[in-house]
Amino acid sequence: MAELLHNALKRSPIADGIKKAIGQHKQGEGGLERWSETLQGIVNVWGLPEWAFLRGERLGAVKAVTTLVAAEFGIVGIGNPIASDAIVVVETVSVSTPTAMTCQLEVVAHTAISGTVVSTTGMASGRDRRFLSPGGRTFMVAGTDAGSSFGIPLEQRLSLTNQFVDFNCLPVVLKPGDDLVIVGQTVNITINSNWSWRERKAFPGELA
Repeated sequence: MAELLHNALKRSPIADGIKKAIGQHKQGEGGLERWSETLQGIVNVWGLPEWAFLRGERLGAVKAVTTLVAAEFGIVGIGNPIASDAIVVVETVSVSTPTAMTCQLEVVAHTAISGTVVSTTGMASGRDRRFLSPGGRTFMVAGTDAGSSFGIPLEQRLSLTNQFVDFNCLPVVLKPGDDLVIVGQTVNITINSNWSWRERKAFPGELA
């Protein structure tokens, strides 16, 4: 009869990551089995960026720039593919423009802007160099449109001439099919932007 463990650690990415993080995980060995008796629950598995790897999370970053089209507003952003079965947590976003302009950060369904932006698949740059292949789940979008809003506005920031400004309403968690975009509020102005995020496969029931 199999031994029943009190306060057993479930077989999950987080529990497995705890074992790896404290050097108690070997192939074919049980490692840590219980909370409290063998491990006091004070290990902060989210406290160190290098432990994201142990939890199966990818850390990404990118710089992205819009082009100019006469009489249209610039759009640039990050997207979580509809079939990704993942969540994307956008942690930082900053923007700069060559001329002072108000920039709007908003969440939008990718289907609402897919006809007006170009999408580039794959993570632009991994912030943890242990994840080199394959690429991440996210994609970048950039383009222009005659409209200046497409979804749910979260925040507006005034970008001064060639000076980066940070958005404050972060982090933002994107479910599959969502984009987070910057939309310029003046036509014919280029948008320069910086993004950082983390992404991971969703846990069972997390996308319900």
